[in-house]
Amino acid sequence: MLNHVMLIDEDDVTLMICELRLKKSQFCKNVISFFSANEALTYYKTQIQLPKNEQILPELIFLDINMPEKSGWDFLDEFELEILPYIKAPQITILSSTVDPKDSEKASYNPHLIGFIHKPLTSESLSKLNRFLS
Repeated sequence: MLNHVMLIDEDDVTLMICELRLKKSQFCKNVISFFSANEALTYYKTQIQLPKNEQILPELIFLDINMPEKSGWDFLDEFELEILPYIKAPQITILSSTVDPKDSEKASYNPHLIGFIHKPLTSESLSKLNRFLS
């Protein structure tokens, strides 16, 4: 069981369903949710200013691709440049409803991504992911 998992998605219903699924499946102890990539980046920027023993950093991030203001791809670019030099890299998986095959292809080439899950998040997808994380 993971300690902290982060969800980044602009849809509050998706966030609620994912949080319930993660808790019901006992996949993690805590869920940190954000409605935008900017909010998540701000959270990380705040955390890296704290002493290491006070930081609350997720081991896994579920990231939506298509969000207003800043896409999941934009988040990954900024995260790599501004956050990753200061922390142990979390596992990141895309959780998206996109049907564009270019997105899954792009994800397969990104060294920071471990997977691509199509919404909704299910017990089966968590089980597969958990086997990968173990």
